[in-house]
Amino acid sequence: MWVLLLLSAVFVPGFSQVEEYKIDVEECKAAGFNPETLKCGLCDRLSDYHLETLITDCQQCCIKEEEFQHNKYPIAILEVCECNLARFPQVQAFVHKDMAQQFGGKVRVKHVRGVRPQVALKDADFKTKEVLSVEKWDTDTLIDFFNQWLE
Repeated sequence: MWVLLLLSAVFVPGFSQVEEYKIDVEECKAAGFNPETLKCGLCDRLSDYHLETLITDCQQCCIKEEEFQHNKYPIAILEVCECNLARFPQVQAFVHKDMAQQFGGKVRVKHVRGVRPQVALKDADFKTKEVLSVEKWDTDTLIDFFNQWLE
């Protein structure tokens, strides 16, 4: 009788399936992850900081990002006013540390009197297609944005 039960447990489909390991919300929070806001794309960046051991748990706690389709542009102009720049320290760091050079001329900084920090995305004919305020963006957000939105 026991042999029959044991064999049925092994050979009956669905009866002995191994369930995929999934971390619950409380375990995620205890591990330092916020599952309500954590995007899976950030988990991949853990290896940049030699935190590979956290990647599996991070991926168990994250929200899958739908692939966002958007136009890519050949040129972006970061428009700033030197007189207002001190009010936006992250944008100021991007400008003063010349971080735009890492994009090989695709990102340019233009000083426009009185303007708050904004990015103008331009097409190949140098016509402005989109303008976005970047007042509250940090340098990492600016870099990620340019990496995703520029050709």
